[in-house]
Amino acid sequence: MDNLGEMLDRHTVRFERLLPGPIERVWAYLTEADKRVKWLCDGDTELAVGGAVEMVFDNRKLASTGDIDPPEKYRDLPEVTTFGGRVTRVEPPKLL
Repeated sequence: MDNLGEMLDRHTVRFERLLPGPIERVWAYLTEADKRVKWLCDGDTELAVGGAVEMVFDNRKLASTGDIDPPEKYRDLPEVTTFGGRVTRVEPPKLL
């Protein structure tokens, strides 16, 4: 696995990160849309096996201020990209 993640199969990506802070705060920033949007993307997550996951990436917000263009590698992408998925395992606050 590299820093970006690992494709396990056509439908599965695996990410591992060591994040600072208490586990409860990290869990909240992974699972609560109002917190996750501050560092990754918007969208809701149903915290149950089979629950829907929506990830909404807004490339207009990639830069920390409104007067900086998105990085070159993102300029040809649509302004908003949405991905959907399903929760396959959930063990709060350790595994999602």
